[in-house]
Amino acid sequence: MSQVQQVPSYKNITATVRTPRCAVLINEASSLWPTAAKGAIQHASAVWGGRYFLLVPTDGRRIKEKFWEVLEAYNPDNITTYNISFSDMQEADPEAFTRTKQKYKEGWDKEGFAGDFEEWFTDNAATSRIDKLVISEELERQLINRLSPFHFHGKSVRHPISRKSGFGYPFTKIADIVSHANNKPAEIILPKSIDDPTAALLAYSQTGIASSAYCEELEKQGVATNQLPDNYDTKEFVCHVLGSQSPVWQTEADHWRPSDEYMPRTPFGLSMLHLGQYYQIDHHHTEKEPTVVVVGDAVDDFCLYYCLSRLHERVLWLPLDWLRDCYRAVAENRRRYQRGEEQQTLGASQELTRALINLYFETIDYGHHENRVQLLSMSLSQRQLIAYRRQMAECSYVDRDRYASKVDCVPIERSSTDCLLRVFEENNYTNSETIVFIDNQSVSPFPTPKPKNFGFIKPSGHNWLTSLQIDGYGPPALPDLGSAIINIHGLSNESRVASDGITYHCPNVGYFGGDIDVVLVKPKITLPDEMAVMAAYFSDCGVTIGYSDKGNYFLDTIDRFGGLDEVGAFIKDAATRSVLDKFMETRNSQDGSVIYLTNDQRAYLSLAAIMDSIGNEDSAGTLVDELVGKRVLRRGYILQCERCRLASWYDLEVLTTDFTCSRCSFRQQFKQAHWKEPIEPKWYYRLAETVYQFYVHNSHVTAQALYKLKMQSQSTFHYVPEIDLYNFEPSGKKRELDIACVVDGKLVVGECKTEPLQPKDAEKFEKMTRMLGRQPDRIVFATALSSVTDTFKSRIAGLPQSEVWTYGDMYDSPA
Repeated sequence: MSQVQQVPSYKNITATVRTPRCAVLINEASSLWPTAAKGAIQHASAVWGGRYFLLVPTDGRRIKEKFWEVLEAYNPDNITTYNISFSDMQEADPEAFTRTKQKYKEGWDKEGFAGDFEEWFTDNAATSRIDKLVISEELERQLINRLSPFHFHGKSVRHPISRKSGFGYPFTKIADIVSHANNKPAEIILPKSIDDPTAALLAYSQTGIASSAYCEELEKQGVATNQLPDNYDTKEFVCHVLGSQSPVWQTEADHWRPSDEYMPRTPFGLSMLHLGQYYQIDHHHTEKEPTVVVVGDAVDDFCLYYCLSRLHERVLWLPLDWLRDCYRAVAENRRRYQRGEEQQTLGASQELTRALINLYFETIDYGHHENRVQLLSMSLSQRQLIAYRRQMAECSYVDRDRYASKVDCVPIERSSTDCLLRVFEENNYTNSETIVFIDNQSVSPFPTPKPKNFGFIKPSGHNWLTSLQIDGYGPPALPDLGSAIINIHGLSNESRVASDGITYHCPNVGYFGGDIDVVLVKPKITLPDEMAVMAAYFSDCGVTIGYSDKGNYFLDTIDRFGGLDEVGAFIKDAATRSVLDKFMETRNSQDGSVIYLTNDQRAYLSLAAIMDSIGNEDSAGTLVDELVGKRVLRRGYILQCERCRLASWYDLEVLTTDFTCSRCSFRQQFKQAHWKEPIEPKWYYRLAETVYQFYVHNSHVTAQALYKLKMQSQSTFHYVPEIDLYNFEPSGKKRELDIACVVDGKLVVGECKTEPLQPKDAEKFEKMTRMLGRQPDRIVFATALSSVTDTFKSRIAGLPQSEVWTYGDMYDSPA
């Protein structure tokens, strides 16, 4: 028995070694949120790459839309929560903590318990939850559907952290790898102690925090612990960690300044051990990014600042209470000056506020590019922001009008999450391999790269992620698609499709002995095709898909022309499109160049008709030869039967010296009597039936929309045209979906019409979003008309990421 020979294909795969990205959810309703933030910062400081984790507020039932936008841009691999225990009270409310501890001590002594009270109380305080953040099932579903993080059995939020319990697998502790690092750091520098809790939170958001237990672990690995001295001016310290360009030098003992740059040796600096940060877009764009200042005291304001400062450079925070207090003092001094009275000395927090306000201006006042400051706030209205911009200008060291002219108040919904920073291991983000695939499966395992900047890689405890970029293949981030592409040990929680590649855990899920090369997973790769990807998108809600009749016509047309680009260019151009339009005619042209035959209800074109569209005979002849060669057109004669008088078109392939009538089956020699004129028969061209059905069913609008989407793609484009959705309606009635494609990993769906778009056309996509629990990245409504009604525009306003394309967006003139 003969076997079909499988043709191999070759794909270049670029592999990146990176650390996991994590979003820590904190309770927005808790008055102890600053303590939760500090606790999360402390644990993140001890983890490889932890400096770039996010803090996201939630009440456990919903996340505000701006933070969804941030999360979708960041695309976390893991999600966890911070639960506040009684031990956090030692920092949040020391007096209450001391009173409670003393009460328990008295009870301990009264009962005569044996053992160490301090040890007992410390253990119990660390495990006694006073504010446990519970994530609802609905929010869990949204997190999985919208972010596609690593998840297990419907749970993305796993292994909560607290004051006692930090990050475990799959994260890597710095203390486990620091001794093996090339150019091993000699010390960790702890930030100076700050009494003001707001100033401390602001500074530690940049330096990180190291616990005493973490410092002890580092010291065992030969890393010394040093702390910035108390006589380091707090104002200078805070401004420096936020990016002040002030010179550094040593002065008298009562006013210390550092002799070198210490930020790389802070806890957050050490968490970036041999990691580099890279922008996803060109440097020219990043230079034009504004300095963003988040104004406000609410948990949302701090978390927005914290998150955006992980996505961009030059993102800062201005506590509102500080600004108000500073403005009152500055305004009072201005009044005193006008009255000729002695001015009051500003307090430490007021001086720090003025220094920060000046720092914000400093970040845009240097360099070769015109930059601006953007004020944002989650808790303040646009009107309030404008008022506080004036107060900032009043508090600045520079001219007030000049300061205000450089500052824009931006509505929160318009703030940008573009220009993303990504974190990879240094010099380990362009590992390229050419892999052979047969039937969309790799023939050999993929050689997983290892970290390069460590002399020894621990087989257990040194964890990382490998992200793969496969040339020409860019699937969307769907919850269960990762395991279909890379299946490790049959587990569904060891791989995912992230926004920056297909990602899997390394070196392995378990350790059973051996060195890193024995343990290191080397997976085989499967590339699900377009239909499998779209099926995965709809699978959660029980909807199945299949090509419609229109879809089959579409695919055959694409195959005949040679691809979507060829079809799109042919239909977009007015001249070649008019050739197809003539095949839709239902009557004869006066000059006989277009003949409509009623027996098969088709129009046939002569070369003259095609030349009339194209403009000259040579180009028309070349086009005909090309289309005949692609089986888009067939040559033949129109002959009339001498017995039943039926005029029909006969393909050249069935003609000899005779022809058989298609109606009465009379076989006859064809001669001049069978055609009218000229003396020799004229070629007439028939459009391939599938191409005719493609065009008559208006799939050319779908083709143009897909063609435009493909032109917009930067790297990858996949599509399935004209599919049917089964089980979409409770009645079992199927629904059509014209556009279903993936553009650079983003899923796009849409509707295409030659008639006016109606409000009911939006209903299908509203229902789709409710059923699936995930919003497509884009929804395109395309029409061959030149405009749409205001009623339709109003209806789709409630569909995020929806857009309308009209005739001018897809076709060349004339209409």
